[in-house]
Amino acid sequence: MDLTFYGGVAQIGGNKILLEDRDARLWLDMGSPFDLGAEYFVEFLKPRERLGLRDYFALDLVARIPGLYSEDALRYTDLRWQESDYSGIFITHVHFDHTNHLRFVDPAIPVHMGEGTRTILESWEATTTTAVLGPHDYRLFHTGDTVDADGVEVEPIHVDHSAPAAYGYLFHTSAGTIAYTGDLRKHGPQGRLTEDFIRSAAEAKPIALITEGTRVAPEDPRANMTEADVRAGAIELVREAPSKMVLVTFPGRDVDRIRTFSEVAQATGRKFVISAKTAHLLRTLKKDTHLSVPDVDKADHILVYNRGQKPFKWEQEIQEKLKDRVVIADILRKKPEDYLLQLDFWHLAELIDVEPPRGSLFIHSKSEPFEEDDINDEVLQRWLDRFGLVRKQLHASGHLSETEIEAMIRRIAPKAVYPVHTEHPERFTRFSRQTVQPELLRPMAVS
Repeated sequence: MDLTFYGGVAQIGGNKILLEDRDARLWLDMGSPFDLGAEYFVEFLKPRERLGLRDYFALDLVARIPGLYSEDALRYTDLRWQESDYSGIFITHVHFDHTNHLRFVDPAIPVHMGEGTRTILESWEATTTTAVLGPHDYRLFHTGDTVDADGVEVEPIHVDHSAPAAYGYLFHTSAGTIAYTGDLRKHGPQGRLTEDFIRSAAEAKPIALITEGTRVAPEDPRANMTEADVRAGAIELVREAPSKMVLVTFPGRDVDRIRTFSEVAQATGRKFVISAKTAHLLRTLKKDTHLSVPDVDKADHILVYNRGQKPFKWEQEIQEKLKDRVVIADILRKKPEDYLLQLDFWHLAELIDVEPPRGSLFIHSKSEPFEEDDINDEVLQRWLDRFGLVRKQLHASGHLSETEIEAMIRRIAPKAVYPVHTEHPERFTRFSRQTVQPELLRPMAVS
């Protein structure tokens, strides 16, 4: 039974791991690193997407893996397409660094994911031209389901993360159980789900645990806030700015955060003005009855911001459905103290039209920058300074802290620990003598 790591090694994101056991050949996630190609591409200098994997192969950015990629992805490369013998791909959650390379994958390979993850991808693909993953043989599951993948029993177990419908997995192989965390946390609204995973993994007595370690680092800039802390802190800040507009930015697919600021708006008597993409996501997620999301169609305190551009078809449908609950900048300018406005980084130019009063509050509800010279953060701060906005940080991380990772490993007590999704895999040896450092592209026997 072998594991081969094609990504996620000594880096945050890019998880792509091959598990081979007798006839079974299973992929654990199919992600892209956040910094893929950063040494060759910048701003408008991008890989030529019309040529599929050609540029990626030429620059050794993506591994040449026979039988994995589609004919379209290989058309302009020197790697010939061949019929796939992979048993399936198991996606943990929707985030880019776990799903993005599905766009290169042969559509004949089964792709297993939670129903909520597929629903989010539908909205993502409808509203974002750069996130189209293409056709696949999607096979959806819910908590409690199991999958037989060529002799390996795969048990998905829900976890709490900053994206809904996130799962870890137990792979019951011929050599024993392999536990894979995906990304997870305990301080979110559904922290009990992560407890379910840890308990189930411990009971399975795994021969190996493949675990994320995003926050395993000498210094962790993330405050260990809960989602309830974000809600309470935001309510307090908004109440301290009764005559000002309040603006907020948060990860666009963090449904817990959307719910949090919907509740903040209600608690402070404001209208929550969301982007059209957020409205589309919430309306799409209504199809998954296992998820609890604000009902955009019925919630009177939720409005949708119209940026005044020619609408896409999906935007036009939202505008026609919500009618008088679609607002433009002119309306927000008249009574700015009535609104809590979602403002994404790429829409900062809307500040020119909205004209929030100087001293208005800007809540940054995302991770703090990892580096002092973060260019996007510098640009954001210039916009805030230009318009006299007061910045406050409120964010609940999507990941376990280093202390929590250590406690999880001790509870599960695997025979071997493989750290991925971390820039500091060497730190795992501080609290686990069972640590095995993954090596890129080299099959590693597990027994």
